[in-house]
Amino acid sequence: MSYSTDVADHLAEQLQRFVTLNRHQLIGQVANLDFWIGEVEHALAVIDGYVERFPRLKAAQDEYVTEHGTFEFCMAHENCDITWKAESPKRIPDHELRASQTRLCKATYQFLVRCCREGFIENTRLFAECEKFDIRVDLTDLRARRS
Repeated sequence: MSYSTDVADHLAEQLQRFVTLNRHQLIGQVANLDFWIGEVEHALAVIDGYVERFPRLKAAQDEYVTEHGTFEFCMAHENCDITWKAESPKRIPDHELRASQTRLCKATYQFLVRCCREGFIENTRLFAECEKFDIRVDLTDLRARRS
């Protein structure tokens, strides 16, 4: 796990929880919808920016290791004196980044649909927010709206 996936996954879990709230609890989250949408935008930007940030991180760490002859030590027990050259950082695989992105978009969609079905936001708001994240709205998801 990394910050990039952790932040998106944590937010997705939070939004999923909102989908299960009672109406009186859900309306409280709708009052802060702009905040939650901003959090989704931020988490997606963190994931999207990872491909630009990682090479800088790796280059800086590798340069430091080379310039300073950095070694890592065996920490298995106190008398261990085995060392090896410090390893380069490992990149988060694209499939993990995309999986976190997908989970977050799905949770965002479900939250927005629940808000719309409860009558707390209009269809136009649902469509506008989903468009920001390239989320397709399935009209059949909107049919069970309460009056």
